[in-house]
Amino acid sequence: MDIHEYQAKKIFRHVGIPILKGAVAYTGAEAARVAEKIDSAKGWVVKAQIYSPMRGQGVFREKEAGKKSGIRFAKTRSSVRKETEAMLGNRLVTPFTGPQGQEVKKVYIEEKIDISATYALEIYIDFSQEKVFVTAQNTTPGIKGRIIKQELDLQKNLTPSRAAGIAAKIGMKRGHIKRTAKILQAMYEIFKTYAAFRVEISPLVITSTNSLVALDGKIVFDPDAVSNYKEIADMRDREDESLNEIKARLNNFRYVKLNGNIGCITNGSGLSMATLDLLHMYGGTPSCILDLGGDPTKEIVANALKTILSEPDIEGVLINIFGGSARCDIIAEGLVSAAKEISDSIPIVVRIEGTNDQIGCRLLFESGLPFIVKQSMDDAVRTIIQSVQEIM
Repeated sequence: MDIHEYQAKKIFRHVGIPILKGAVAYTGAEAARVAEKIDSAKGWVVKAQIYSPMRGQGVFREKEAGKKSGIRFAKTRSSVRKETEAMLGNRLVTPFTGPQGQEVKKVYIEEKIDISATYALEIYIDFSQEKVFVTAQNTTPGIKGRIIKQELDLQKNLTPSRAAGIAAKIGMKRGHIKRTAKILQAMYEIFKTYAAFRVEISPLVITSTNSLVALDGKIVFDPDAVSNYKEIADMRDREDESLNEIKARLNNFRYVKLNGNIGCITNGSGLSMATLDLLHMYGGTPSCILDLGGDPTKEIVANALKTILSEPDIEGVLINIFGGSARCDIIAEGLVSAAKEISDSIPIVVRIEGTNDQIGCRLLFESGLPFIVKQSMDDAVRTIIQSVQEIM
């Protein structure tokens, strides 16, 4: 589950990670009032709040939003209001949203500062390796900082000395090493406490006054664990859910819209992330991923395939299922049921393994429908990418 920047910064503040003065606004007038409360000699920054990175490289689809990106600078409160009103209600297109973009429904107002250096810190699960890593890098323009990557043991804490060592390796000055180490430890606390998939600060900046500040942040939570943490579950933004995300919730499966051309159906968050990692590794681009959950019925599977195929940018479907509590024959029955109602000629590659997998594969073969059945996840991913490339 994603959350917005302003929500991530609320969590950062709670664990002691330094952030700038800022607040969210839903109207131009409210944005101007926020700016009035934030004493900033250099002006303010107005940031579109959507579930996408690279907002500063984005462009709006609508002409009335102007040619500026989703991150804008304002020197006066009236300018803060003007920039906010230009963005609200319009769709921001970034490299991660697809051409349809995402509608901006709120902005985050923050004080503007001068920056002398930038860094990137991240703690995340690599599902392809089933390991947790911390990475850090100096991203200051003009400096080619190597990426420091170390494996973390969830049974142990990230010690001050190890965190300090990481800070030193990315070129932090002596006065900032201890503070950076505390930030890394706080990120790890968030990661473990709330069952996160990823905690990221990019950039972590050194200001002109020599302060250390998390200028932007992102946290992705395990959707299966969110219900255990009410304060995190309450951050779910229902207004930013697409129609298919709403349909997914009603059908008891999870759905995330991405920006590629391959729709993915899996079961389990770990398998979902491993599927995405493998797709990216082989050069594929996922359009969306739908997680069926643990024990889907034939009807749920059928609705899942129909939901995926309703996306306008879909050029191929990858179905990657491991049958534990989920029975592969039920999965196959649902796929056949949905495919009979759909005349699309796009390739559908299926890999099912586990409970009743032989029965499931036989049902797919005997259906007479153009399913491409593969035995391994690796073969399935390679095949769907090749199939999509052949029809492009």
